[in-house]
Amino acid sequence: MEYLIKEHNNDIKDFYPYGNNIIALPYRTRAYIDSCSDEFNRLSIEDKLCNLGFAVTRGMNLYAEIEKDIDERIKNVQYRNYEDNVKQSLFSYIDYLRETEISLSEIVIKSINLDLMQLVNLLVEEILLRYREYPNINSKKYIVRFVSIPLDYVDVLNRFNLTSTEEQQFCCSYLLTSQESISKASLSKDYILYLNRWKELLPKLSGYELYFSYDMMFPGDEEYVLEYNKVQSDKSDKQLILNVPPEPWSGNILNSKLIMLSLNPGYVEHLNKNLANMFKPQMAEEVMEDKRKVLSMEGYTFDYYEPTRILGDYYWRKNILPLGISVYGEQGKEKIFNHVSLCQYIAYTSSESPSIKSLLPSQRFTKMVLLYLATSVKDSKFLVLRASMRWRKLMGEGLWNYLLNNNRLLFSEHYRNQSLTEKNIGFKNYKIIVEHLMNC
Repeated sequence: MEYLIKEHNNDIKDFYPYGNNIIALPYRTRAYIDSCSDEFNRLSIEDKLCNLGFAVTRGMNLYAEIEKDIDERIKNVQYRNYEDNVKQSLFSYIDYLRETEISLSEIVIKSINLDLMQLVNLLVEEILLRYREYPNINSKKYIVRFVSIPLDYVDVLNRFNLTSTEEQQFCCSYLLTSQESISKASLSKDYILYLNRWKELLPKLSGYELYFSYDMMFPGDEEYVLEYNKVQSDKSDKQLILNVPPEPWSGNILNSKLIMLSLNPGYVEHLNKNLANMFKPQMAEEVMEDKRKVLSMEGYTFDYYEPTRILGDYYWRKNILPLGISVYGEQGKEKIFNHVSLCQYIAYTSSESPSIKSLLPSQRFTKMVLLYLATSVKDSKFLVLRASMRWRKLMGEGLWNYLLNNNRLLFSEHYRNQSLTEKNIGFKNYKIIVEHLMNC
């Protein structure tokens, strides 16, 4: 494997100065985005990218940090062109990562009105596809590398008829997404398992009580989730229930041939709380075992134990079996649970659909999982059952368009009903899915 940045050391204490799960960059944001500052020029581009990679891989909202810095600066007339300067810094990072001789800004600056958020998101995606780390067993430091994924702009430009204004726009739009890098990238399953911080909740999954006296949250989500619940204090049905194990996915998520994309797990008090607390110890342990497999990403089938199915009122079992019959026949219908998985937009349960605007750190990890599936499990397809616009936001334009253009992203025709039937999914989509699973 070729490396763009061969080896760099990051010390974890530099990123958590407050001793909690809130991550921060080792230097002020300005040191990473203001090319006119001494701070920026004292750090090498490798230093800055390794810091940014460490932070965004752990769920930092880089756009929010940059926007805050810009808002503080532009109050001073001296910084009236500060945002333009920031954009040029972002372009320089992207050019470095893509290893191109032509600057991206030279190609697109005259064709498209560049949005800052779009540019930040592009940089983050280009980083995520290349950044790799592993802990140094002799210290609290992490060894960081960046995989080399060079892009050939000349080759890309030659795919478009640049004499056409419309084609020029298409070309610029394409280059302002990570599609080309995604098509060349590869992420390993072991690396995704390493990044999975859901497993840090595993020690809490013990005992026989299934409705906990403590909260269960992905490290880094706490600040955002608790603030959201506070804002929703007068709308308890929209609050996220944190006393039951979160479920970011179900089934064999890392090897599935069909990944269903839904919104978030539903909460029914008489099932998830009252009935759960009535389970005998053996039944409670079986539920715990299923939840441990979910959070550790070691599940190989959907809801393996019967008590888990009972708590879910057999909802997904009833919804998935029609597809199993179509693919494997009545006798073999149970095989379907080995080949499909469910991925939730938000891992936390609620009585009504939550309305969180910003992506949580846990959702940013979900994006890493989807990038792995897109780049390294190329025979997988995705079926959007609910919240397509939210999923588009989570994926970003690069991943979303890459899956669309490669016929791997499908949409159910009836979002309110998640049953995998021809009527709900739509005849064309259903045929594609059935043939896909038959050939796997």
